[in-house]
Amino acid sequence: MGELAAIGPRAGPYRAARRPRRRTLSYSPTAIAAFIAVFGLAFVPALGSKGVLLFLMAGMFLVVGRFGESLGALRREWLIVLLTLWCVMSFGWSDYPALSLRHGIQLLLTVMIGVVIGYRVAPMTFLKVVFLTSSLTALASLLVRRARADGEGYLGIYSSKNALADASSVLILAAMAVLLDRRLSWRWRLPALVSLALGALLLVMGQSSGALVSTLAVILVFGSLVLLQRLTPVMRLVAVALVLVLSAAIAVALSSFADELAQIFLDLTGKDITLTGRTALWAVALGEIAERPLLGTGFQAFWVHGQPLAEQLWAEFYIESRQGFHFHNTLISNAVEIGVLATALQMFVFIGALWSCLGWSIRRPSAASVFFALFMVRLFLLMWIEVVYFYQFALATLIITVAICYGRRFRT
Repeated sequence: MGELAAIGPRAGPYRAARRPRRRTLSYSPTAIAAFIAVFGLAFVPALGSKGVLLFLMAGMFLVVGRFGESLGALRREWLIVLLTLWCVMSFGWSDYPALSLRHGIQLLLTVMIGVVIGYRVAPMTFLKVVFLTSSLTALASLLVRRARADGEGYLGIYSSKNALADASSVLILAAMAVLLDRRLSWRWRLPALVSLALGALLLVMGQSSGALVSTLAVILVFGSLVLLQRLTPVMRLVAVALVLVLSAAIAVALSSFADELAQIFLDLTGKDITLTGRTALWAVALGEIAERPLLGTGFQAFWVHGQPLAEQLWAEFYIESRQGFHFHNTLISNAVEIGVLATALQMFVFIGALWSCLGWSIRRPSAASVFFALFMVRLFLLMWIEVVYFYQFALATLIITVAICYGRRFRT
């Protein structure tokens, strides 16, 4: 695969002895289309429907450009496509069928484009695309200078501090992966150093405790990956076994101080014993799952204006905008909407991609493999307190889908 742009001497059978060497600009239409697609999704918070249109135009160019290859890629990734089709088909039993059908089709398009990118764009090229677009959104957020009215966090181009923190965390991971890959030139590594500092600054300004904790944890995982890459396969097994035994011993030792440690955590993060109401939300969600465990309410058919229980929860939690709210747990939230079985299959696909990316980063270390491993680990840490997959026209969904494809290609 080609890079977004590369400068090189003009090729020819003879050496130019009497004229200066001329340099030409070469490019890959596939990489350019991928950049436009990712750029559109990254800037949806600022561009709205125009960002979605950019994503769809560039993405469908990739899908239709080599339609036979696109169909082959979708057949190979049949499970994630099937799960997405389940979301579309949920309009048949949804409380709000028109919404479930529309959002399901949008998710299907997002996943289709992600699969095609995963099979058409080289991993390193995709990482560079994510790095560039994330750097641009960070710069735009810094220039916009928007903060919450109550002073509790910076917003930038985003509607919430959590969205800003999530985007900043992705930039930090991409910048770290680029910066520490010595095979990349300083044309990439020096800007990565600047972007790393910018991402860290915005992450702190966002004041999102979940994003801060998960990013710090992922940095520790990064150090572990670097160490494992330097060991032989046998030593890796020994190291992993020792870590598991040590972790179990530490867990047992700390269990007697569980209450004290929990209170310290709550004090540091500013949460209360209910994790700012999350436990109450989970209780409501579990009740909904018990009523419709197999099918759910329909894809994205719970948090809808006019839905009695949703209106009640918005009122209880003082969500005046009546949007941007969820059950703060990926498995619980998805089970409410699409049922327990489909949610379990989603979890299976996600964990498989996580495992494959970790193996890829250890056995074939590169900036791309490390980025995808860290990205998936971060989502795994966040999925218990946030909703991290799968939703339409979202950069996270696109990256997860691409990670699933790259993980499969590594295994085969």
